Amino acid sequence: MPTRDHYTQQLEALHAELRSLGQLVVAAITWSLGAFNRHDTTIAQRIVADDHDIDHAQYTLEEHTLGVIATQQPVAGDLRRLIATIAIASELERIGDYAKSIAKIVIRDVEQPPVEPPVEMAQMAERALAMLNAALEAFIQQDVDVAQRLGAADDKVDALHKQVRAELIDRLQREPTNASQLADLLAVTHNIERIADRTTNIAERVIFMVKGAQVELNP
Repeated sequence: MPTRDHYTQQLEALHAELRSLGQLVVAAITWSLGAFNRHDTTIAQRIVADDHDIDHAQYTLEEHTLGVIATQQPVAGDLRRLIATIAIASELERIGDYAKSIAKIVIRDVEQPPVEPPVEMAQMAERALAMLNAALEAFIQQDVDVAQRLGAADDKVDALHKQVRAELIDRLQREPTNASQLADLLAVTHNIERIADRTTNIAERVIFMVKGAQVELNP
C-alpha cells in the first residue's frame, strides 16, 4: 500500500475515533440530564459506571494520535488537525466528567424529597446540549461558521446561569429546610454551564484546525 494512502487512512481512523468519543459523551450528558429530571438512580448509576468507557476512548485516541505524529511527522494543516484532535478529545473527556458529576448528585439525593428546579435550568441544559452537538458537527464538517456562532450561544447559557444561580441563592435563604437539595441544584447548574464553556473550547480548536487562527470565543 502506498505510504500516503496509509497515512490518509490513519487520519480518517482518528477522525472516526473522535466522532465515536463525541457520541459517547453526548449520550452521557443526555442520559444524566434525563436521570436528573426523573430522579432515576438506575440510569445515574449506569452513567457513573460507563464513565470508564469515555476515559478509555480518550486515552486510546490520544495514544493513536501521538503515534501518527511520531511516525508520519505531519506538517501544516495535518499537524494542526492532529493537535486539535488531542485537545478536543481532552475537552470531551472533561464533559463526560460533568455527566458523571450530575449522575452522582442524582444518586446522592435519592433519599431527599425533591425540590422544583428553576424553569431556566431546562433551557440551560437544552442549549448546552445543542451547543455540544453543533461543535461536534462543526468538527466533522470543518465548518468554521458554525464553530464561531457558538460564542454567542455560550453567552446565552451564561445569562441563564446567572439567572438560575441568583434564584437558587435566594431560595437558600428562604427555604433553609431544602438547603441540601438547593445546593445540589447549584452544582448541577454549574456543571451545565461548564459543559457550554468546554464546548466553546472545542469550537476554538475547530477554527484553529481549519484556519490556523487562534480565537477566544469565551473571553
